[in-house]
Amino acid sequence: MKDPAGLSLPVEPKPTPPLSQSREGDMACEVLYFQKHIRGAKIADSEPAAGGIEIHQVLASYINHLVRSNRSTDLEAFDGAMRSASADAREVLERFRGNHAFDPEGVLATELHIVLDQNFQAIEISEDHGPVPEYVGTLDLVTLDSLTEAEIADWKSCYQIIDADTFQSKFYPLLLMCLNPSLERVKFVS
Repeated sequence: MKDPAGLSLPVEPKPTPPLSQSREGDMACEVLYFQKHIRGAKIADSEPAAGGIEIHQVLASYINHLVRSNRSTDLEAFDGAMRSASADAREVLERFRGNHAFDPEGVLATELHIVLDQNFQAIEISEDHGPVPEYVGTLDLVTLDSLTEAEIADWKSCYQIIDADTFQSKFYPLLLMCLNPSLERVKFVS
């Protein structure tokens, strides 16, 4: 059997990977999706992707510090977290530095990884054979406004106009509402 690029398929094909925001984006290119997600080919991260990961790590570390210390800002801690970042990441983080404050009591989680099964039920993934994940996503920041309302902040490491009606803007609230069925309204902010 041949893949879309004309290469031979492995004898035992891998199971279809769970749907995620990044995989949905990769579906725009059939060959990329097949090579990366079906064949398991290692595709090097681009420089912007690596910088984005770095920025997310600094922001998660900083917000988790704010929650632990019960503070809305702590520029000294932010500067400390930024020191180990690359020059490109620091440039983006500098723009963030002075214009964000957080209510530490409203923060539910940073980098919240949600995994759902085929019935949209939250599941734990373990090394042994457990439930098969169908939908996965990692939410950058989740805050609770009340027991029934939440907000998802999705950090972008570049300045560009992003359509408000995207797959991600619908998928992430779905993941969160499946994880916490008491939520009636989830606002997605990108």
